[in-house]
Amino acid sequence: MRPAATLLALLLALFAALPGVAHAAPRSDLKVVVIAGPVGDSTDPFRAQAEAAAQVADRHTRNVVRLYSPNATWPAVRDALQGASVVVYLGHGNGWPSRYRDAPYGITQNGFGLNPVAGGDDHAHQYFGEDAIAAEIELADDAVVLLHHLCYASGNTEPGLPEGTVDQARQRVDNYAAGFIRAGAGAVVAEGHLGPAWYMEQLLTGDRSIDGIWRDSPNARGHEFSFQSDRSPGYVAAMDPDRPDSGFYRSIVYRDGVGAGQLEAAPTDEEALPEVTEDVPPEPTEPTLIGADLQLGKPYLRRKAVAGEVNRLWFPYTVEDGDALDGLTIGVRWDPLDPDEAAEDAADAEGETSAEGSAPSAPANDARPSPAVQPSGSPRATRPTERIAGRPTNIEPERIGDVVEPRPASIGIYRLATDVTIPEQPGTYRLVVTLHDDSGVAYDAPTQALVTGGIVRVTDSLAAEYAVTPAAAVARGAQLELPIAVVNAGSGAWGQSGSPFHQSREERPIAARLVATWVRLTGDGGASTPIAVEQALPAGMQPGDAAQVTLQLTAPEEQGSYLVMLDVVVPGVGSLTARGVEPGMVRVTVE
Repeated sequence: MRPAATLLALLLALFAALPGVAHAAPRSDLKVVVIAGPVGDSTDPFRAQAEAAAQVADRHTRNVVRLYSPNATWPAVRDALQGASVVVYLGHGNGWPSRYRDAPYGITQNGFGLNPVAGGDDHAHQYFGEDAIAAEIELADDAVVLLHHLCYASGNTEPGLPEGTVDQARQRVDNYAAGFIRAGAGAVVAEGHLGPAWYMEQLLTGDRSIDGIWRDSPNARGHEFSFQSDRSPGYVAAMDPDRPDSGFYRSIVYRDGVGAGQLEAAPTDEEALPEVTEDVPPEPTEPTLIGADLQLGKPYLRRKAVAGEVNRLWFPYTVEDGDALDGLTIGVRWDPLDPDEAAEDAADAEGETSAEGSAPSAPANDARPSPAVQPSGSPRATRPTERIAGRPTNIEPERIGDVVEPRPASIGIYRLATDVTIPEQPGTYRLVVTLHDDSGVAYDAPTQALVTGGIVRVTDSLAAEYAVTPAAAVARGAQLELPIAVVNAGSGAWGQSGSPFHQSREERPIAARLVATWVRLTGDGGASTPIAVEQALPAGMQPGDAAQVTLQLTAPEEQGSYLVMLDVVVPGVGSLTARGVEPGMVRVTVE
């Protein structure tokens, strides 16, 4: 080396050793994994924040892995996280304590909300919790995990829900970190408001401790308190809420000595690869049923889809290799449709899944009893984004129908089956079905292509259906005889059967009434229409019961076009049409 070059190298070394001078140690082997899960309308800004952090990492290491929705599936995330020194995740969070479960549930809680299958949309997500993280992932020693904009991870709940007590917030923080720590993490940071780019810069330059970095966050609130971790002995948890006892959007669980200067690269890819022989090929990343010669018919519901009820979803099938279906689980998602979209999709469906559709014939006892239905791990309604001190929290609430939670399938001779919970809000939904293995991992794309979904009309617990001619003609002032079949299509009785020999008011029969009302479509608006006609239905009609009624209607005196609107009035409830149930309608031409 020439003297000038030697002097320059010495000066640079002396400068780098000066106190307070941040220097970038060689980190070309550090593995950084950046994940952006599906979060509906927030996916684009979350992807942008993830990419900003990834670009920071690009300046310090060549080993940066990006996994963004719609391709952030569990198999891809699981494989990428092996040996990672820094992990970034932005997306939905699911933790405990929460209002959805009475006890911790490691299968779906305290982990990631990821795409069930690759190439889908940015709304559907499936939770993979701390059990899978701890069992299937091995991070680099003292890895740092950064969780941004999650529900539950920093002690919060969800936008629009009460936060609960400080003790509950502490439990959420401790629980959410536990699975990552069991996978090898030395620290888990959760930030509800701040993006990950600032943390990435701090971690990949200098040698500061992770708790020091966390305390100097631009989002620090000055309300810090700490406690010993119960789930991870030897670790300390700290929280810095927006206010001393609420607004839980900053937390860390860490072990002393973990920080930027302690990040170490995992073994190189060549050293980490398992030994492979010609006789034992490596297992595929995604499971598959292709090769089992599985054929699936269109799914159908056992009975009418009534809001909030548990129903049975059936799939006619044939298969050559029946053993391939062992451990099969089925994921169901209800995608709400607006009226225009629902009409288009219903026209396109041409007989796909429908609550009203007839089921293929099959023996009634062809399926084994299904396991008890697990409570859903997600909210059932969209909540507005919460605002703290005049600004949004940047945490995306769940939307009804977004969560995919696979449940065990019953394998019958002629059909597969699983229990499903119908959405609580009446309306029209697209039923989206996915097939998963016994660990909840979705089968590959060719397997998913075997599955069809459909359009389902979900009715209220009080609902009616009318079988009546759609059109009729009658002379002015003449009698119109209108046969009608009325079906109790809901889940509650109409009145009570009672007893004809009742001794008290509680035992008397109570019946609903069928009401027919004339509505003028053309003609003189000043002309009167006949009064409404009422007919009593059988007392105490039960769900599924049908009644045959013939109404005698007097036609209006003025010719023109009219509608006869049919409604059921239930005692103690009132008009079903007023509750949003679609009325029966007959177009009548008065000649």
